[in-house]
Amino acid sequence: MVPNKTGTQAVLKEPHIQYVFDLLKANALRGRRVMVMVLIRAESETAAETASRLQSLVRSTDVLFETDRPDERGVLLPMSGTDEARGFLNRLFREAGEMKAAVLEIIHPDTELSTSLMRMQSAIDSEEEQVTVLDPFGQRPDEEVKVSVLDPDPLFRDVLGKALSHLDTPGARLVVKTFGDGRSFLESGWTASAHPHLIVMNDLLPRQNGLDVLHALRSLPNDGKFTILMMTRRNSEEDMTYAYESGADGYLIKPFNLRLFEAQVKRLLTRLWS
Repeated sequence: MVPNKTGTQAVLKEPHIQYVFDLLKANALRGRRVMVMVLIRAESETAAETASRLQSLVRSTDVLFETDRPDERGVLLPMSGTDEARGFLNRLFREAGEMKAAVLEIIHPDTELSTSLMRMQSAIDSEEEQVTVLDPFGQRPDEEVKVSVLDPDPLFRDVLGKALSHLDTPGARLVVKTFGDGRSFLESGWTASAHPHLIVMNDLLPRQNGLDVLHALRSLPNDGKFTILMMTRRNSEEDMTYAYESGADGYLIKPFNLRLFEAQVKRLLTRLWS
């Protein structure tokens, strides 16, 4: 965490902090990230002094805010976890007098600001530890991951689609669709989404071949959401090199072992939402 060198971070108040909290929470959860809220209570200095210390430590992306207690200040740390929050507090405690703090990871969309602050204030009141890490509210909801199979062979397409549908993928809910040609896939509207999207696609397809589809996907605004595996029967280094240079993430040589393919996809999907 790189401190904000300007030291001019504004301290938000209600109702602005509620709006910012909801916005940062939505952005963090949409990206499968964690946001951390830190509540700090100073016992030997004024709130203004605490705010001044915090302003010298926070990043430009962090958010300082007031609570209903004059001796408290809160900090929202987007895209950070508990370890980053502890490091932040260690730096603060080295410079400050007696303080206590509570830390809460935000991992569920139903986590409310007011309820969370009450929990954190209660923890500071009741716990003897200088820093209390609270259990987050709820469990991280499953991520919807789109999966598309593009292959001209209906039997192979069906087998591959069913295998992917039955994959055990904790933390992710796979929604699988199959397509027999490239054009129907591109015209389906199935690609217009912010969800992670795994595409397993044959290089030769009717109406619009796989490489053309690959180029079309990589030209879309949300192309970062696509993980694209090309399938081929031609073990050609030149073709593979061209596909990788065009944006493919992997290559599968037909025929391939289905169980090995499932293991590869599970590993790949884990990286998508972890």
